[in-house]
Amino acid sequence: MTTTKRHQIRRPVVLAPMLVGTAILVASGCTVDGQGVAGAADLSGDSVAASDFPGGSASRVPAPAVPAALADITGRPLHGSVTPPQCTPAGLPADGAAVLVGPDPDDSTATFTSAVTRAGTSLADVTTRARNCPRVLSGSAPTATSLVTVQVLKAPKAQSIDTAGLRRQIATGNVGSSALTTGTTTLMAQRSGVRVTVEYRHQGAEPMSARESDQLASLFDKAVDAAFG
Repeated sequence: MTTTKRHQIRRPVVLAPMLVGTAILVASGCTVDGQGVAGAADLSGDSVAASDFPGGSASRVPAPAVPAALADITGRPLHGSVTPPQCTPAGLPADGAAVLVGPDPDDSTATFTSAVTRAGTSLADVTTRARNCPRVLSGSAPTATSLVTVQVLKAPKAQSIDTAGLRRQIATGNVGSSALTTGTTTLMAQRSGVRVTVEYRHQGAEPMSARESDQLASLFDKAVDAAFG
């Protein structure tokens, strides 16, 4: 049984590097750009339950919407492109993935997400690439472009499992006071080609509160136990 330790997410807001890389081959049975081949085994048995979310409720993302949910998690746009192109994040395969989204019980504009997917790149690759591109433009210019920055966080602690953490700020629209800013904090664990991802997404550029940090860390622990325990 794997034992995990809760990780208190640090709160500095220094903007650092963005995910990098080109489209790559993901796990066996998958094609490029993170798209899986039909027939991949369902990973829902390795997912947390809706009752494990803060507030005790969540909904499973239906299969047609999973690619968009994974695009939000990875920062790889479903439509449009990333500039510079070599900074395009690697995708995750949608086939077989189990993605749940639940509301923050104390903030109507924020959500928690948990995903169990296959992955063809290591978390070391994710964080190494994240340090190579400080800022990117993502989407379809000029109507739906976002300026995205990423900070690599100290990895959560877990035994015999690779882990990583990222914080992103996504400014959509005109840069400056009129831009709509979204913040995400993402914790990941991976073993044997299976990746667990939990994310907190909220409006605004401010960092997570201590309460939100604790809730995300708790969800991460439960997600790791469900998948690898």
